Amino acid sequence: MKRIGPVLLSLSLLFLWSINIKAQERFIELNHQSNILSKEKKLAVILPRDYTEEKRYPVLYLLHSANGSYLTWHKADAKLYELSRQYELIIVTPDLETSWLVDSPVKPESQYESYFVKELVPFIDANYSTINSYRGRGIAGMSMGGHGAIVLASKYPDLFGVASSMSGVLDLRLLPNTAGKKDVLGEVYQHPEVWNNNSAVYLADKIKTSRRRPRIMFDVGLSDYVYDTNLTYHTTLKRLGIDHIFKVFPGTHDWGYWVTRLPEHLEYQVLNLKKTELQTEE
Repeated sequence: MKRIGPVLLSLSLLFLWSINIKAQERFIELNHQSNILSKEKKLAVILPRDYTEEKRYPVLYLLHSANGSYLTWHKADAKLYELSRQYELIIVTPDLETSWLVDSPVKPESQYESYFVKELVPFIDANYSTINSYRGRGIAGMSMGGHGAIVLASKYPDLFGVASSMSGVLDLRLLPNTAGKKDVLGEVYQHPEVWNNNSAVYLADKIKTSRRRPRIMFDVGLSDYVYDTNLTYHTTLKRLGIDHIFKVFPGTHDWGYWVTRLPEHLEYQVLNLKKTELQTEE
């Protein structure tokens, strides 16, 4: 057997080390200061394989569930990093705490809707080579994050061109005593307009009357407690003549279901962001 010389071995190890460093540079954890929340916020960014400032890339904001964090989607079994290699896409996973992506009427320090649209999105556009338009900006998530994706795209179609949800809590009044909803929304009877105005099922009319409509896909497990709410949202969109994709699969409201669904959501986002990018300005 031919022996590898020490110099050749060192060069080989250096080469492998360099490849690893280059891969690590695609995954970035960082902090930025939020004036709206009056604190420093964490987030993670995955850059495309051959990221360069010479090109502009679409961005996907991938949102976590209640009690999750900006690192939830980066668990090993989600394979987000590996899946990202297929696409020329910037993926941002922000830290949303258990905020339900709303501007809280009862918790002044929890103004996450404003934080997201007024600080986070501009921060990403200022620091990375993005397509700074709804055409190149998508949003997706699971559970609380699925709720946030549909709601923010419904309210801000000039910001988000594509929205997709996995097991989204599309009506916040469903089980109002769970997952910290009342901590940020207050009691339903005291703030009914806040609960309604931040629930996807009540925002369908807003999409109907908007001059721009986001491309929407959402799915749910057949045994999921939010199945009926997702079905109601589907029938509402259908009644209003709003194009969308709705799918039902075996499964419940859990991590295993979301990990299984992630690849299709990434594919949907990329394909539709490309389509959106090619549209003519209105």
